[in-house]
Amino acid sequence: MKYRKCPRCGLNYILQEEELCIVCKDEIAGKKSVFDDENYDELICPYCEKNPIGYDEVMCEQCRAKRNKNNR
Repeated sequence: MKYRKCPRCGLNYILQEEELCIVCKDEIAGKKSVFDDENYDELICPYCEKNPIGYDEVMCEQCRAKRNKNNR
């Protein structure tokens, strides 16, 4: 897998074939980003948008397992 920086924000890394990072996609769509939430204990996975994640996690365990399975 090859990564590159998001061309819009220049901060987040995305897969080479992706257009924008999840934060920029949410901003463009007018959604409130899960990373803007002041209550870090109740963050929601930005991929499935239903499972809780910790403040230092990028995605939930289920999405991580699914992604790892698909990348084999």
